[in-house]
Amino acid sequence: MLINKDTSIYCSFSQTPGNNGCKFFNSKFKENNINAIYKSFYSDNIENSINAVKTLGIKGFAVSMPFKTTVLNYVDEKTPEVKAIGATNTIVNQNNHLKAYNTDWIGVYYYLLKNLPNGLGKATLYILGNGGFSKATQYACDKLNFKYKIITRENWDLVPHLKGITINCTPVKVTIDRGMLIDGRPTSDTGKIIAQLQALEQYKIYTNET
Repeated sequence: MLINKDTSIYCSFSQTPGNNGCKFFNSKFKENNINAIYKSFYSDNIENSINAVKTLGIKGFAVSMPFKTTVLNYVDEKTPEVKAIGATNTIVNQNNHLKAYNTDWIGVYYYLLKNLPNGLGKATLYILGNGGFSKATQYACDKLNFKYKIITRENWDLVPHLKGITINCTPVKVTIDRGMLIDGRPTSDTGKIIAQLQALEQYKIYTNET
């Protein structure tokens, strides 16, 4: 598709930008004949990035750690899910009115629903970290009625010995001696699946709200 003055721009802001979002969204735009492009950008200052969004008329953007909570200081509207979770990963710009969504929890929800169709059974569920992605994971688990325990820096020494099911919601690589590890990092195999599931929801938001 030819890029022209009417082409809508979508993007992501991250301290470690990758190509997965570019591949996914640009393929979907082409597939559905939508005059739009998607680009990932490095950012170390989310306020400056927000100013760029408004100046350039960027239609929507994603944010990753560590911006998922701090970016809420610069939005105009939050969905009920964002208010409950306290973090966002998806923001739509309508005439410089920024509306924050959270699709991370949906990706986790559907991943767990598919891979743990019978629930947890007798297993204990552990969630590593307590940042924006962890909060989205907690929200998804609440929706599934999965009880969980949160592991933070204070009790991190327990991680290698955890039994049951562990969801890694941090950027740190972890290993466990026993049990099942669900690695939520976007570079891991499971993380890519979760990212794909939430990206589908992002795409729906971008195309329906802008």
